[in-house]
Amino acid sequence: MQNLSWLTQLGLSLAAPPVLCLLGAGWLARRFSLGPWVYFAAIVLGLGAAACTFAEFVKMFRRKNGKK
Repeated sequence: MQNLSWLTQLGLSLAAPPVLCLLGAGWLARRFSLGPWVYFAAIVLGLGAAACTFAEFVKMFRRKNGKK
């Protein structure tokens, strides 16, 4: 059951940054009349944040299982 909890948390942690960045980019584009480049920047930032989250999760999981 604990592994299911970890998997759910990982899924939310990986999905949230790109979604929130895209929502923020949509707001910025509408509010300040910015071009579509804002969406590209948001995707790159969101995926980068998700990758950092995944890397930290892998490090934590390895440390928890006693592997280096």
